[in-house]
Amino acid sequence: MADRGYAVKVLVAGGAGFLGSNLCHRLIDDGDIVYCMDTLSTSSADNIADLYSANRFHLILANVAHPLPEIQVDQIYALASPTAPGAYQRDPEGTVEANVKGTENLLKMATEQGARMLFTSSIRVTEALELESPHSCYVDGKREAERLCLEYFAKHETDVKIARLFNTYGPRMAKDDSRVVPTFVRQALRGDPLKIAGDGTQKDSFCYVDDMLGALIAYMNSKVQLGPMEFGHPDQIAIIDLAKLVTSVTHSVSTIEFNGVVRSARELEIKRHRPVPNIKEAGEKLGWEPKVSLDVGLGRLAEYYAGA
Repeated sequence: MADRGYAVKVLVAGGAGFLGSNLCHRLIDDGDIVYCMDTLSTSSADNIADLYSANRFHLILANVAHPLPEIQVDQIYALASPTAPGAYQRDPEGTVEANVKGTENLLKMATEQGARMLFTSSIRVTEALELESPHSCYVDGKREAERLCLEYFAKHETDVKIARLFNTYGPRMAKDDSRVVPTFVRQALRGDPLKIAGDGTQKDSFCYVDDMLGALIAYMNSKVQLGPMEFGHPDQIAIIDLAKLVTSVTHSVSTIEFNGVVRSARELEIKRHRPVPNIKEAGEKLGWEPKVSLDVGLGRLAEYYAGA
């Protein structure tokens, strides 16, 4: 538990999602008063059900893109957006609305109350997407939200920080999460083939959720202003090696197949040249670096899915 001598009032927008629900648990453990705001449209009440009995936890069923509830807070974590492609592609308009209108509503709230806000963006804002890419609703929404953060910081001196996140994984991921790590783990647990798009040589990095929470909380409570600051695991792994590691960790009999769906050659090229997280600034200014190894983190996710 954090020893601040007082309880911080924290709004977690998108608090029932994967990252948000883990954050709510961490903040409650730290002794904070937590307002978890969510529509439960792409998240699950099961993620936060064990917090209902905590007198410092408050669930608010509301859409961040609509008028916000009248609560007074010290900190705002802006996480209210689907992050898995399968989720945001089912509701592209809602994804844009959550990122743009939702972020603006939270910025207004932070400005009026003198609260500190942390907006979780994505490293994908640096990618050059194809026209009419199925990822545009998410990436363009994050880009516009970053622009709004910069605008409010410049015009209103709003205390806002931008965090650009790389892949994060761990317990409380949705059972139908379409991202590669949870997909591989579920396939391995079922004994199904692990399907890889392309030849599997494309590389990416994966940060365990506990490490990511440590980064976000340290960033929120630091004197570092605006950003953006990058957070992720600096070690990349080829997707073929990730598949082999998943089968090893889960003791699975699954085979590996190279017939995953790729929308286009351009999309595969983007996947092949994923940037490496630059966490030098986070290390120097926050004293942060990820601690959980990939094999350990995968094992914990497998245990979660096996018991879910």
